Amino acid sequence: MVTDSYLHKAIKENLLKNGLIIILALLSYNPLSNALREIKADQMGDFLLIVSILLVTVCFANFAFTYEKSNLVAHRTRLLSHSATFIFMLLIALLLESMVIAVNVIYPSIYVIILAFSVLLYIGIALYDFWDLLRAGH
Repeated sequence: MVTDSYLHKAIKENLLKNGLIIILALLSYNPLSNALREIKADQMGDFLLIVSILLVTVCFANFAFTYEKSNLVAHRTRLLSHSATFIFMLLIALLLESMVIAVNVIYPSIYVIILAFSVLLYIGIALYDFWDLLRAGH
């Protein structure tokens, strides 16, 4: 069992991690958008297929990881756990962002729907990350 002080520390670190992911995703929007607008519309379907495959893969990796198997008391192990989930969640955010941008280019009429679905999906993944951390602490 993890003491409350270590759990509070892990939660603060997790909040920082998730905030950093959101900031990096927001900062990446314009460069991603500019790069994706260079892709020809007839090739965008192939791009979306690749993004979908990568998104499924990174989601599997993210959900396969659990804080429950980490030693949250040890700073190095906790940092390694946060680093792994940071990479997974950043990739998920960037892939979702790329998908939303691509959909806006080729299917602008459903852009808002796909954006809403993607935001809800990411919120669910972030909540799962916090739930998994809290579960490991108790």
